[in-house]
Amino acid sequence: MKKILIALLCVIMMLGILAACGGGTGIDLEGIFTRDEEVDPFPLDTTVGFIYGGQAGSDPLIAIFELARNQLERTLGAETFYMESVRVLQFEEAVDKMVEAGANIIVASSNAFNSAVVLAARKHTDTYFISFGGADQAPNLASVQPLLFQAANVCGFTAAFNTYSNRVGIVADINMYNAYGIANAFALGVRELSAQVNVSLNWALSSHYDDTRAAILDLINQGCDIIFVYQSDEYGIRLLEELGVNVIGFAYNLPEIAPEHYITGMYLNLNTYLIDKVRNYMYGNTAVFGNHTQRGLLHGMVEMIGFEDSRLKYGTRDLADELRAIIMDGRSDVFGGEIRDRAGAIRVEKGSSLYITQIFTIRWLTNIIDTEKNFSEPLTDIILSDFKIRK
Repeated sequence: MKKILIALLCVIMMLGILAACGGGTGIDLEGIFTRDEEVDPFPLDTTVGFIYGGQAGSDPLIAIFELARNQLERTLGAETFYMESVRVLQFEEAVDKMVEAGANIIVASSNAFNSAVVLAARKHTDTYFISFGGADQAPNLASVQPLLFQAANVCGFTAAFNTYSNRVGIVADINMYNAYGIANAFALGVRELSAQVNVSLNWALSSHYDDTRAAILDLINQGCDIIFVYQSDEYGIRLLEELGVNVIGFAYNLPEIAPEHYITGMYLNLNTYLIDKVRNYMYGNTAVFGNHTQRGLLHGMVEMIGFEDSRLKYGTRDLADELRAIIMDGRSDVFGGEIRDRAGAIRVEKGSSLYITQIFTIRWLTNIIDTEKNFSEPLTDIILSDFKIRK
């Protein structure tokens, strides 16, 4: 893969004329997730409940589910509602209240609920469940695992190509979906381009703004001129915009919240998947409801924010697009060996690679990440749900 990318770089540089930078992003934020189809011709009696681990508002992941929820109403005419700030210990009660409120389908929108949703599906056999980030399945339980690590790998490559300080940073929430896999994939993308670029990782909980700020300032003090933020809150991205530091983020609306300093980013598009699942239920196709789905860049469940050329080195777009194409058609294995962890142990042998299930259960960091710090203590004072049904 590296030979392909280097060859492409040579072709780009031989063109000899630097393209004029600037222009808009070309991203239609209002229509970015819209599915072009007519509303079904007759009303269907289906109610979909969404259980959120945080509050709707500034959470980039919940924002994705809110877009999908609204699309379900527009496309299928389904009634929907949601419940905020549900903790794992509250999940069973939240499900009970949603079933009482008439929910036919319940979407568990956090990977923290993966075990709890299995128990809920066994208890409420006439209710159908969708588990985000899980791997379990049953006749009334479907699980979906987006391959976000693919986009993170391209983001890492982009960061390495555009750093001037030869050090890039990551601020990640350890409780986020596949946090270790995302951090490692980003670092492997950095190393795909250059062994001279160093990667620093700081852990900070999304809801702890002071910790996130301290983590970001520490990375800046280390010399990081590009920082990748993988959190379930926009605060870190907005702070980097305010500080004037280039950012790569996990947010579908990145051009809105960091217009002057975003480089690229990634987001989820769950609309098609959720619409298909709800439609199957609506039309009685419940025999195909319960399955385990893994989709990434190829199927459009994982997308990347368009590159902002005015802040990119010439050739970035073409090289990143080529890497993305290589990943999509299977010519690149993001977690192909040899890969060593930070203790020096070989985790992936040369010539082999991790299986998808192994990527989702990673609990180690590649030795490409040369510094790691934790800025947050475990949550002790948490907001509990009021179990209020919201529409």
